[in-house]
Amino acid sequence: MKMLNSRIKSLSSLAMLIVVVFSLSTGLSANAEDKQQEKEKSQNSQSREFKSEQPDFLNNREQTLESGMEPVIVQPSRSDAGALVQPGKAALYSAAPELSNIIYRLGAPIMAGPINIYEIWYGSWAANSTTTPVAKAYQAFTNEFLTAAVGANQHWAINNAYYQAAKSTPAARTTVGNYSTIIQQRVVPTNATTYKSPLSQSSIYNLVKNTYFPAAGAKADPNGIYVVLTSSEIKVSGFGTQFCGWHSYNATSGAKYSFVGDPATTPGCLAQTVGPNLAGADAMLSVLMHELEETATDPQLNAWYSSNGNENGDKCAWVWGATTPNSNGSFSNITLGSKNYLIQQNFKLGALTASTSSTHSWSGTCAIR
Repeated sequence: MKMLNSRIKSLSSLAMLIVVVFSLSTGLSANAEDKQQEKEKSQNSQSREFKSEQPDFLNNREQTLESGMEPVIVQPSRSDAGALVQPGKAALYSAAPELSNIIYRLGAPIMAGPINIYEIWYGSWAANSTTTPVAKAYQAFTNEFLTAAVGANQHWAINNAYYQAAKSTPAARTTVGNYSTIIQQRVVPTNATTYKSPLSQSSIYNLVKNTYFPAAGAKADPNGIYVVLTSSEIKVSGFGTQFCGWHSYNATSGAKYSFVGDPATTPGCLAQTVGPNLAGADAMLSVLMHELEETATDPQLNAWYSSNGNENGDKCAWVWGATTPNSNGSFSNITLGSKNYLIQQNFKLGALTASTSSTHSWSGTCAIR
């Protein structure tokens, strides 16, 4: 009997030990789960700090190109990777417009203007230009178009219909403004040590910051759009295969910044190998306008886009409308001054079709003016 009592006590002690071990294990597990939940909560909080609403972009055009960097909205590369355009031929690559309604999220900001454009020409760009641009001499050609395109009833006027409003009633709206034709531009020679090849998203942002607001803690121009334009020999991760350009927003500095590459040797971003001026310059200009338009109407990636994630430029990416053949076999769709250009169309607002306490929904069509 004494031996039995001793065995019972031993079993009881063992049971208590198991309970203690289990409790400790459970506590540790719960503690680990709590920490994981706190970590996820923190990450979600940081994500919400960047953008109040995280849309589910079904077409994956909102991307995180680099860990630790903010999302970007990309102008996609050609779906055929350049297969339809053969060297020496002017076959024009086109896509179908996406004409679902575009939606404005009430309270989200647009750029009211006057908008300031800051260009950074990174790589082996020449400082001069000619009437018909030659390789590495795109600056004057590009800015000549920008100066003309912001005139009354010209291409940029499509963006002036986009607006910011706090309430569903249209009583108080602030519309997208025009950009200044005094365009800031700086040529930055290749610096393979500071900006290692292939350029990453952080390299693009650092190019912007180091060039235009280098002081510690300095803020970007709140009315500015910063664009890094790389020459054809500069390698950028994803250029020509995933995208032809993109734009993003850095909440810390307030910078609205973009990337556009020279597609002269990148078929996935060429509309045609024979351009009305020069295929690379023409294609680069088209993507640049796409990014400027999207940045002005959706500067923090939370204002104007369709339910599938398409911003105004995305809805008309690689869409030209009526084109005119030129004597060299190329095609153009707009003439400004003495030059013909091939510029992607933009989504022109038609009618307000639905209004709720948080959104406005607009019909529209792709147009060049």
